[in-house]
Amino acid sequence: MSRKSPLRFILYLPLLALLAGCSGSSESRNPATEEFRREIETAARGLVASLAGPMARGDRDAVRKILSVEAAKSRSDAKAAGRQVIVLDRKGVVYECDVPFVCDAPRDYSRTDIVGRALKGKTGSHGKIYAANDKELFLVLTPIPKEGEKDGLLGIVYDAEAVRRERGVQEKEFLAMTFSP
Repeated sequence: MSRKSPLRFILYLPLLALLAGCSGSSESRNPATEEFRREIETAARGLVASLAGPMARGDRDAVRKILSVEAAKSRSDAKAAGRQVIVLDRKGVVYECDVPFVCDAPRDYSRTDIVGRALKGKTGSHGKIYAANDKELFLVLTPIPKEGEKDGLLGIVYDAEAVRRERGVQEKEFLAMTFSP
């Protein structure tokens, strides 16, 4: 064997890996994952824009109305199907909510990992949570800004099983998503 053979093998290794499908992120391999991420970001931007004013004024009725409209959209719009919304105050306590088994009573979620990360960080966070009935949920938290500070958090919640079944997005792919601030 010549001395060039091992060197050639090392030089061709990245090409072999590429051909074997060993490069790229899980997001880039599943178009459904990228579509779902964009859908979440679009919904979050619209809801945050709608909620910022009422949250800044402490107008619970206006927040409730926005959530009611969103719930109706979730029932009638195939794109929004299964999407539910929770609004937490700046301390991580439920402010308003339309998520059964999560919002039965005002709860303080500030000590949970996902909410704690969103409250401490400049951007939101996302992950898997469990409802009181042990149902798996995917949660995306986005800050609701007020004059450069957080006035609360918008939580967009999806039934994890429905996301896997109907959208073709697996838990690993959801957890690997990165969202724009």
